[in-house]
Amino acid sequence: MNLLNTLTKKAPWLNQYATMYIGWVIVFLSFSSASILVVLSNATAVSCAFWRVFLASLMLWSARLLRGGVRGFSALNSATAYSILAGLFLAVHFLLWMESLFLVPVAVSTTVVVTYPLLSVLIDRMVFKEKLHPLQIVGLAVGFIGVLLFMQPWVLGTYDSYGVLLSFGGAIAAACYFSLGRSIRKGTSLTGYTLPAYTSASVFLLLYALVSGEELINYPLQAYLCFILLALIPMVGGHTLVNYMLRYVKTSVATSIALAEPIGAAILAYFILDQQLDLSKALVMTITLSSVAAVIIQEARSKSELAYQGGSS
Repeated sequence: MNLLNTLTKKAPWLNQYATMYIGWVIVFLSFSSASILVVLSNATAVSCAFWRVFLASLMLWSARLLRGGVRGFSALNSATAYSILAGLFLAVHFLLWMESLFLVPVAVSTTVVVTYPLLSVLIDRMVFKEKLHPLQIVGLAVGFIGVLLFMQPWVLGTYDSYGVLLSFGGAIAAACYFSLGRSIRKGTSLTGYTLPAYTSASVFLLLYALVSGEELINYPLQAYLCFILLALIPMVGGHTLVNYMLRYVKTSVATSIALAEPIGAAILAYFILDQQLDLSKALVMTITLSSVAAVIIQEARSKSELAYQGGSS
């Protein structure tokens, strides 16, 4: 313990990274359960998405009110406006990805949707003017090849390739959501960002359901139990922790836990949903996730080099 205290005093960043690693473990366990809960609910993608963000926003609003009301919230400003825009991307992400879960296996859907760290790197390059390492360029190319391979009949079998496109659309929306979150979180508190983002996402999904005529209410108790667990575990326990980390690390690093999500989800799908993982799917999963790993490792390495240079100057 004394050694740990000495180390953290000499290198304060150790406290930050210890917190991050604990957060990543919690996020991994939370995210891995999301796809299983969606399928088990036997509800529509719109319903799962709506109740997930609506109940999560209710939980956060309740916690906020118990801690001291709405003090600290200002009138509509640029941060709130961008948070609402992030909520739109979050709604699209959930809507597209959850729909894909009913068209392709959980392992395929989650592997494709977690390519958003690759897309986040592109956004970081275009918006934040951050340089791309050659390894990241290779990783991006291999990752997109992996997505294309998932659409081939010899991999998908009798499943619908449209589900892969939906999942990839969900990845694009997630990349926009997390990149906006990174920008907003630099000057905004966690609840100052998540409350308008989650609340607006639920409003957007409610409007979509009303326009499209989707059913949101008439479901059995099992479905509502899944809705509550979706809000509590992968939303509050997953997304909210990632949004916390966005203030301290790059988007692709904060979302790096995505790399493990398909593995956890595939294991749960095997035991709970009886979804088998054949060799071809496992091979393409390995290719795709390896590309994401290459990009994330290079991101972490670049950040470590910058931190070292800053500390030695």
